[in-house]
Amino acid sequence: MEPIHWNCTIAHGITAFSYFGIPTVIWVFFAKTKATIPSKFWLAFLLSGGFVLFCGFHHFLAIFEPYMPVSLLHLCVLDVMAVISLAALLNLMPTTHRILEAIAKSQEDTRELQRSQQMQQLFLDHGPFGAYIKDEQSRILYYNQEIQTRFSIDPQEWVGKMDSEVLPDPEEGRRVMENDQIVLKTLQPLKLIEEVKVPGNHHPCYWLSFKFPFRDYTTSAYRIGGISIDITESIEAQRSLTDLNRQLEQKTLQLDTKKQELIYLSDMADMLYSCESEDEVYQVVALTCSKLFPNMNGCVCIIVNSKNYVKMNSIWGDKRTSKEIFSQSECWALRRGKSNPLSPLNSGLICSHLIQPVSGAHLCIPLFGQGELVGILHIYCIEEISPEDQQTAEIIARTLGIALNNLSIKKRLTYDSLRDGMTQLFNQSYMQNITEQRLAEADRSGEPLGVIFLDIDNFKYYNSRYGHLTANIVLKELAKLLLKSIRSFDIACRWGGEEFVIVMPNMTMEALRKRVEKLRVDVERMQLKDGDQILESITASFGIALSKPGITVKDFLNQANQAMLEAKRRGKNRVIEYANTYN
Repeated sequence: MEPIHWNCTIAHGITAFSYFGIPTVIWVFFAKTKATIPSKFWLAFLLSGGFVLFCGFHHFLAIFEPYMPVSLLHLCVLDVMAVISLAALLNLMPTTHRILEAIAKSQEDTRELQRSQQMQQLFLDHGPFGAYIKDEQSRILYYNQEIQTRFSIDPQEWVGKMDSEVLPDPEEGRRVMENDQIVLKTLQPLKLIEEVKVPGNHHPCYWLSFKFPFRDYTTSAYRIGGISIDITESIEAQRSLTDLNRQLEQKTLQLDTKKQELIYLSDMADMLYSCESEDEVYQVVALTCSKLFPNMNGCVCIIVNSKNYVKMNSIWGDKRTSKEIFSQSECWALRRGKSNPLSPLNSGLICSHLIQPVSGAHLCIPLFGQGELVGILHIYCIEEISPEDQQTAEIIARTLGIALNNLSIKKRLTYDSLRDGMTQLFNQSYMQNITEQRLAEADRSGEPLGVIFLDIDNFKYYNSRYGHLTANIVLKELAKLLLKSIRSFDIACRWGGEEFVIVMPNMTMEALRKRVEKLRVDVERMQLKDGDQILESITASFGIALSKPGITVKDFLNQANQAMLEAKRRGKNRVIEYANTYN
């Protein structure tokens, strides 16, 4: 019986040690994590802890019980209890360590989310636009720092109110609310110009507004998001151009001798309004000046972007009287910001950019775009420049400044409408239009058109692992790689989500496959970082296709998409050519 006695004693000792150890480990866990237990669980927690401790005391005291016979069944039960309790203790210790690591990672993710939210808030508050969110009744839920500053209000002053209650003109507020309701009824984005005055300014202010609906998944209610940009200066510039045309038309009726001149100026204004590039603007001005001033010579000189020097962009007449490149300080009109006339009868300041020897009459008129000096209009005449011609030249200079300003605004708006906001690649709408043109050119030339459809592999897993904000970094880096990898006349676009499309003119299937295979390897080797954090690399599946005469844009892109899906089915991270068997 002696071995049985010692067996019972050891089993009771191990079980008692385990019962005392489990509460100790749990106590260490709460001490390390500084976790708290809700009050409604305290009783259960204390009763459970008391049960464990008393069980430990029971087995501890059983060690000192006097010798007594123990049945074999009882002995087996005690042995199993000892093994299970010790196993529970040994398994609880590494589990606690893993829980601590998970909690630490959760805390770090929370801090990272807070930093991202702070960056988003800084972007909204420091952006040169008004951003706001409204509910289904057009009550304001949020507005950014720009709106607070423009309307001189506190951060919470407008929250919960309607536009008709807060805007200086209630009628303007009702019009804004009507536009909001259109967004909610159609559930489609709305782009429009709204007239809303700001406090302290009696003149109307015009805002280019982009409004869009979205669902608040917390309440399942629809919300109205909006971004508004002040384009009052642009509207006023367009109105100034319109007023100028009206004035020119009235002057045509009053002065028959100025009729042809006004026609030329009006035509110039119309052409400038339709120009798509600065070169076209300069050509229009040079053509108009050659008609208005047939006995004169002249040029348009523009300050380059670096603002270090001035360059001649267009010229008319048979004699050049100014340097092609010169510094701003060499022109008195640029120094003073006003016209600088020079003639034999009206001696004045001689600009250093004039070619020596200086003779005849010269007129330098500054050009203003958005209130800043952008260049000069220079006119030369052997004889005197009349006040009427000087006045006409100043009108041309003002119109040219307004045209350059409008062209800059037009380029910015056109760029935004053609590009994907995140990656700055072309958007799907533009891709479909340009692909239709490229297919028509391919039919005429007989040179096939290649298309690539690529999709990032396992991107949903990437989103789940790193979150949408970090996943967006991957999309941007992939877009940069695509732009570096394609030719200057190739076209890359973001098709949607993690899908991209590239159109490559004048490509054979062999050349297309080589290019895409290299691109696939470059994607696989791309190093991705989020700050100091190194992200998991990505792969992509590619589908390629070549055009055939008469094929439609839809069928052409669908072929590449089908090949891409086949690449997914074959294991991903590969390039597949389109074949009819995929249909």
